[in-house]
Amino acid sequence: MMRLGGYDQKIKFKTFETVSNGSGGWIQTDVEVLSTWARIEQLKQSRNIEQVQMGLPATYRIGVQVRKNFDPTIAMVVEWKGSDYQIITSPTVENCRTGQEWVFDITKPNNG
Repeated sequence: MMRLGGYDQKIKFKTFETVSNGSGGWIQTDVEVLSTWARIEQLKQSRNIEQVQMGLPATYRIGVQVRKNFDPTIAMVVEWKGSDYQIITSPTVENCRTGQEWVFDITKPNNG
């Protein structure tokens, strides 16, 4: 199925909550806030030897359509292709030809 405007990648916005494990302890669980289609592009990075040695992760720019009652925040996690990504820039609303969209950058967290 063709998606207009380049929205061809399925992503999920998630938050984390602490819930009781029933034995007096607590576990962290993720909660899906929104599942949607997005446009994703990898941001170009310098390929100098310093960055390669530091092992800097790839960074991606995400665009999703604006929806009523949904405001993405940097406290949320984006799941894409089975992996979790950290939102690293504050989401901003951008005007585009077909309407408005949220635009922000994501990267893999250091621990994952």
